[in-house]
Amino acid sequence: MPDNIDLSAMDSIPVEVDGHQRLRRFWSAPTVKFWDGIWSSTDSESYWQSAALGNLGEYESLYLKHFTKGSRVLEAGCGVGQIVIGLRARGIAAEGLDYADETIRELNTRFPAIPFHLGDVRTLPFADRSFDGMISLGVIEHFCNGQRQILSEAGRVLRGGAVLLVSVPFLNQYRLKKIQRGEYKTHTTKPFFEDCFTKEELTCLLTEAGFDLMGFRASNPVMTFVQESRLRSAYRIVEDTRYPRSLVDRGLRLLLSEEHYGHMVVASAIKRR
Repeated sequence: MPDNIDLSAMDSIPVEVDGHQRLRRFWSAPTVKFWDGIWSSTDSESYWQSAALGNLGEYESLYLKHFTKGSRVLEAGCGVGQIVIGLRARGIAAEGLDYADETIRELNTRFPAIPFHLGDVRTLPFADRSFDGMISLGVIEHFCNGQRQILSEAGRVLRGGAVLLVSVPFLNQYRLKKIQRGEYKTHTTKPFFEDCFTKEELTCLLTEAGFDLMGFRASNPVMTFVQESRLRSAYRIVEDTRYPRSLVDRGLRLLLSEEHYGHMVVASAIKRR
């Protein structure tokens, strides 16, 4: 089936926030109802089955590098919970939190032994310094403002020396060049959906929240390339297929620079002691 998130359906407008360039996307308001709809249309069963075997997806090496067996790790914005399930299969005491209430109810019914919490990443319902690590992928960008509050909360619940992995849509070289050429819109009537961030701004936000940056990793250049370029209509021919699309995507990944086209960027940061 086609991707749930279609960048070509969004209106993108360059904005400046606190002296930093962002690309602001307008599409559908990221409400509880919206995310419950996204997660209910996801093939959760296949994700859960794979996660139960300890499969952790594209960031597996990062998780296993920074989180040890027995450590308490929070995924803030856990969606259908496959990362939490995969980490627990590896012996890591992972917990999940999300504000999509129907999704959390489903997870609590399916996995009663795993702590899945209903809550808001801006006001985490946990004690200070109660976690050994935290993951938040594709979450903080869905707030026009408030990234400082979210990252401050992350710093509050993490112990000194704990690692935070946080990802956002990447204001990559391709998107920056489109801004310079004036190729994006200047106004829209659609509701706010998300922001794209530069590495520089994300570094500043993490530093202010009490973290020291360890590194960045860009990913998914195919999504930017096929959904934000003139190839969008051609890619639709294979988008709803399995094997032709996998072949096309594999070939594109070999050719495309993640730094130039990466759709997302994940930052690894350590909480100061």
